[in-house]
Amino acid sequence: MATIANRSRFRVTVKNVPGATRHFSYDQLEAVEAYMQELRRSKKKYKPNVVQLDESWLVRIRTKGQKEQSATFSSLEQAERFIKRVEEERGRSLFADYSKSLKVTLAELIVRYLLEESPKHKSHQVTSYCLEGWLADSGPAGVKLLEAYRDKLRELGKPVREVKFQMRRSSDELAWIHKPLADITTVDIESFINDRLEVVASGTVDRDIDRLKAIFQVVTKVWDYALAKNPMDSVRRPKYFNERVRRISTDEEARLLDALAALDFERAVEARLTQLADEALAGQTFTSFSARKKVLAKVRAELRPLAEETAEVVPYLECFYQFQVCTGARRAETMGLPWEHIDLVAQTAFLPETKNGRPRKLALRKDLLALLEDLPRDTTRIFDVGVDYIVGAWMKACEMAGISDLRIHDARHEAISRLAETGKVSVQDLQTFSGHRDLRMLMRYSHLCASRLAKKLDECFADDNQIRQHRGRKYLRKKASVSVRDVVDASCETAEASEATPLNTSGEVSEGRSTLTFSGFLASEQSRESLASLGA
Repeated sequence: MATIANRSRFRVTVKNVPGATRHFSYDQLEAVEAYMQELRRSKKKYKPNVVQLDESWLVRIRTKGQKEQSATFSSLEQAERFIKRVEEERGRSLFADYSKSLKVTLAELIVRYLLEESPKHKSHQVTSYCLEGWLADSGPAGVKLLEAYRDKLRELGKPVREVKFQMRRSSDELAWIHKPLADITTVDIESFINDRLEVVASGTVDRDIDRLKAIFQVVTKVWDYALAKNPMDSVRRPKYFNERVRRISTDEEARLLDALAALDFERAVEARLTQLADEALAGQTFTSFSARKKVLAKVRAELRPLAEETAEVVPYLECFYQFQVCTGARRAETMGLPWEHIDLVAQTAFLPETKNGRPRKLALRKDLLALLEDLPRDTTRIFDVGVDYIVGAWMKACEMAGISDLRIHDARHEAISRLAETGKVSVQDLQTFSGHRDLRMLMRYSHLCASRLAKKLDECFADDNQIRQHRGRKYLRKKASVSVRDVVDASCETAEASEATPLNTSGEVSEGRSTLTFSGFLASEQSRESLASLGA
């Protein structure tokens, strides 16, 4: 049995008197009656009118042997559709508890996802930053949920993100996440997508869709929130192509290495200069910070030549670049690599955890191992510098070298491209080198193997280069490395073995349906006489 109850507010109005309008909750009948009596007894003897609005309808469905379902809808039409759908599904022995999905908003589920699911993923930091941004952009209700989420993190003793500056682009199309989960439609999500496409790249929007899809997957499959239709099923992804094919030319590489070497030198000089200045100022006292700063600047200027002469340069940046273009490792893999994972005998570097979650080994060339030997081993990691330092130094080196649009990740692409261009490795070897789990990711390097493939084809069909075919006949080329007699002798032996006609009187050797012709290609009189004697 299904019942519908109107839980909408009562509205009391007076004609032509807007200031007299008041609203009352559905259960405040006594307050409604008291207000109407007050209006009637006023000096102007108002004649108030009261109506119950169509904004909230409570549905209860009770069926013997099945769980009761109750939900609230914003219109009578929606309530009646809900009853009809439940009765149809139960008539087919299907049961779906839609009431849960009507009592919770997507924003509330995003907070739960942040607390329970997001920390399980490797990209937790990026996902959290994005989802927290959605809550902040969705309005006052979202900000309130965000603060409650951060309070929960503090209660659990977990770190809370301190937002110093905003890297993301805000969105104005996020109010829909405060709708009940069951009321969210594909139209809501696509409106959000279209708004995002106006301010960010298509690849960024595609990752937003991936996050939404992951949330709905957990909500429906793990947390058992029933939906008549998953709105993500019909969402259309933006079409885009963002594969980078940036290569590093020989000239660019030389200039970049010079710039990186200069930065390594400057870093060593700065460290040595700081040491010398501290020793020079040791034991001195100053009246103020500004006074010490003034003296320090003078001392540093005097000691700089000595620092440049005695500085011990460690080629961190230069070695970092060579490591990238020799191994094809990702930046994070290189930055987190410890010395203990380097096997000098096997020429490998072990990566216990990679982007795709699988461990793998990097193959280290001998010339790369020689460069690594120049680095100090007084640290746990090989490149014991911060990511910010590496990124900043890379950008500065590119600027010094006059190179534009070159990223650190392009060195990985360059490494794989160089290996593919050698034509000496198989696709499986290239996959092992790059660490890609999907062979389709290597298709962008297939064009690099084309010229090498052409040479290999020449090698595979080298014997056929001695002969050309025309109108069903095979002709020995003038520049062939074999003589006519060699071919005739080989043809006769083949014919005798197969009991076929070895040679006809026209100077042609039978080969099934085709014939091997030598007329016009007998290079000497001696060859002609030899062929005539064979024919006789």
